[in-house]
Amino acid sequence: MAGERIGLFGGTFDPVHFGHLRLAEEAREAAALSRVIFIPAARSPFKSHRLLTDAHHRYQMLLLATAPNPAFTPSDIEIQRGGISYTIDTVRQLAAQMPHAQLFLIMGLDSLAEFPQWRKPLQIIQHCRLLVGIRPGYAPEPILAMLPEAIRNAVHLVPSVPLDISASQLRAFVREGRSLRYLTPDNVIEYIRNHQLYLEGEAPAEPKPLEGEAPAEPKSQEA
Repeated sequence: MAGERIGLFGGTFDPVHFGHLRLAEEAREAAALSRVIFIPAARSPFKSHRLLTDAHHRYQMLLLATAPNPAFTPSDIEIQRGGISYTIDTVRQLAAQMPHAQLFLIMGLDSLAEFPQWRKPLQIIQHCRLLVGIRPGYAPEPILAMLPEAIRNAVHLVPSVPLDISASQLRAFVREGRSLRYLTPDNVIEYIRNHQLYLEGEAPAEPKPLEGEAPAEPKSQEA
């Protein structure tokens, strides 16, 4: 569809929670997006310190969580590509597939602070604008002041309801036998329970060199 405005929301989503969903909805509304594509990473360069839950489970939980919103859809583009998931590769691929669409990258203010260290950030903003949710405890002005002008000009701030929820918090709650109610959708809670996810401690990942590639890149709204 010519001129379609599409939000891209990347992360590990391990698991997806209401903080993710609310930010996506706020970004959709603020930028008049026709849809938001949730893109779970195959392997996040910023989370090499622990093993991620199998991509199949993370994708299935996204399918469940986004189903009630017709403007939300998950994509397995990074899972299918495999390897380390870099935003520039995904943005290029989607821009080629949707040449007439206007793309917007959704992230938190904490991720924006590290955006200059992502792989090829200036090329990312050639393909999409940045929709940045203002999370609790963060003031935008000092972070914006430190950014290169080109990146700063690509930013559109999105006021966010202060849902200070993290995926690591949810994983810890499961291990401790605590309820996840009102932190993530009920169907995601049921999926976690049925597949016995997050019952064991965080497994460290084996350190692997990134073969001289760019520095580690953070993913939006993940803990």
